[in-house]
Amino acid sequence: MNDEIELMFRVKEGQLDKLALLYEGNKVSLYNFFLRSGNSPALSEDLVQETFMKVLAYRSGFQGSSTFKSWLYGIARNTQADYYRKSSNKKIHNDIDDHEQVEEQTLGEQFEQVEQHKLFEASLNKLPPEHRDLIVLSRFQQLNYQEIADMLDCNLNTLKARIRKAISTLQQCYTSLTGEGRS
Repeated sequence: MNDEIELMFRVKEGQLDKLALLYEGNKVSLYNFFLRSGNSPALSEDLVQETFMKVLAYRSGFQGSSTFKSWLYGIARNTQADYYRKSSNKKIHNDIDDHEQVEEQTLGEQFEQVEQHKLFEASLNKLPPEHRDLIVLSRFQQLNYQEIADMLDCNLNTLKARIRKAISTLQQCYTSLTGEGRS
């Protein structure tokens, strides 16, 4: 059995100190999920905290039928949706560039990389939230398709079609921003 599933079962049984181990093992990837979803660093931190508060609150609902990560990211997506549903300010913040580390490169390479990153992030932010979530979960958070399908309660082929559509839409957005493909 997966270590995280075992830890979550212990949390469910009342060993609440085990939640700290789950938190430490997942806080960075969860933070990056929220950040890549277009949230500010501060909001991303708040959403991580809120997600783990919900993990604690909903621990009795954990069944262990899927991976802990897919259960956690399901809660994370709902937490983010709840925030935006409750918030009157629907503007998505994006401060990713402030936190990226740049290796030693020439100034020209750094500039080109930053520009490409900005175009990619702008393209990602133009996507509908359901497409953006699919790309972030599969490409950046590296959840496998079955985990995402379980989270979304859809079959694997449906998920693959949705991801293909999301990637195609992302590619169209990127192309429109770069001006490539224009005659």
